[in-house]
Amino acid sequence: MITCGACVRALQPYIDRELSDEDIVQVQIHLEDCAGCLHMFRFEESLRRLVRVRGQELRAPDAFRARITACLEAERIKLERRVVRSQRLS
Repeated sequence: MITCGACVRALQPYIDRELSDEDIVQVQIHLEDCAGCLHMFRFEESLRRLVRVRGQELRAPDAFRARITACLEAERIKLERRVVRSQRLS
């Protein structure tokens, strides 16, 4: 059985489904037996859900989105020019 410290460190990868099958089982067993870690897990899970929902509800102002899009386009053009220059030199 894993310790509380190991369980807490594994919560993020557990929620992200990044653990091996064996580690998933270990975390699940620990969560069944430890109210404190289960509370931490439920908190993390609900926080992620809230961020996901709020992130879908909120939208950046159009002027800000336009500035970001323009900056990205300018960076894309700079990169293309560097690639062309690099190809000419070789």
